[in-house]
Amino acid sequence: MKKTILKSFLLSTLAAITVFPATILSEQQTNKMDIYEGHFAREGNNGSPSRTINNNIYIKFIKNQWIVTMYVPLPYAATLDPATITQAIEQAKKQTTSSAYIRGKFDRLKENAVVRVENFGYLEDRIIFECGSLAPCTIKLYDGYLELIKPGVINEHIIRYNHVTK
Repeated sequence: MKKTILKSFLLSTLAAITVFPATILSEQQTNKMDIYEGHFAREGNNGSPSRTINNNIYIKFIKNQWIVTMYVPLPYAATLDPATITQAIEQAKKQTTSSAYIRGKFDRLKENAVVRVENFGYLEDRIIFECGSLAPCTIKLYDGYLELIKPGVINEHIIRYNHVTK
């Protein structure tokens, strides 16, 4: 009798040990953000940061480790819907197979935008890429947004980009 109780206790404990981590792992995977879906819009688009540089800025990750940054002039940028932005970025990437700066309407826009296409890599838990400055830029991913860290003369500039999937 004791052996039967001990065996059933051990079996139920073993089952709980195997099921519990699997449930936690599946929850973590469903909460992970797919960086290739949609695009990222800079926090402050259509606000004073955008008016200062007269552009809204968008970032999109494309498979095979490409990062595309698109600068759309104001006030036109404020009229764009998220699907048009994503499609324009994807169309711009199709125009080059290497790193490039491209200016155009990309079959989706009514005004010219500037796009910077670059490769990115990984360094520990960050994405790293050249961003037109002396030192590379890094990106930290969070749930629903990213932080772009640009090197500066005195301080780093940390800019938040929200994930847009619609």
